[in-house]
Amino acid sequence: MRDLVPATESVDNARMPTEQTAEPFVVKRHGLGTTRTVLLLGTVLFGLMVLLTLIIVVTQLIRGASVRAPLEAVWLAWGGTPLIFAVGLPILLLAGAITAYEEGREDDGDDVLLSVDDTGIFLGGEQPQTIPWSEVHGVCRVERHDEFESWHPYLIVLRYDADTLPRNSKAWGPSCPWPGTIEILSRPLPFDELAAAVTRCAPQITVTDRGRVTD
Repeated sequence: MRDLVPATESVDNARMPTEQTAEPFVVKRHGLGTTRTVLLLGTVLFGLMVLLTLIIVVTQLIRGASVRAPLEAVWLAWGGTPLIFAVGLPILLLAGAITAYEEGREDDGDDVLLSVDDTGIFLGGEQPQTIPWSEVHGVCRVERHDEFESWHPYLIVLRYDADTLPRNSKAWGPSCPWPGTIEILSRPLPFDELAAAVTRCAPQITVTDRGRVTD
């Protein structure tokens, strides 16, 4: 004889929440590093050139003066360079539009600079790689100086515990430039946002800012 499940227990089982995974935290390339941004700037520039031409024509017509002289002064200056640029710009915009369309149909993985999810942390760039959480002992931000003595922020995925870190920070683990600091007109990733994303996906991992390091 089959046992009956009490109604209250059945309702409680139905109300039990299903296991949910944390939403991936993704940082993509922005600023002048993308084709769409360059295409937008080119379109705005072309629109300003057309607007300038219309203003000159309308102004001269209202004044009853010659239209040719001011147009030649603008577009034929510097050996006709503005006119050559104005003629070639639509062709470049068309090529950019085709490229942006093709990029939209393809995978945009190349634009991902950083991704944090339940499986691990992904570092984009020239040598993209994914490090599972089982191999991560921490995530930190450091600043390194270049040959010009300028300081630049980097993100490092630590493969060692804090008390066993090598002296050279380049041996601490995989690293990449801090997202958003290389691309022109881009916003650097706020440290608190990264810390919150790592805590949400891997609460056992500590995110620290170790400041400037001299290697």
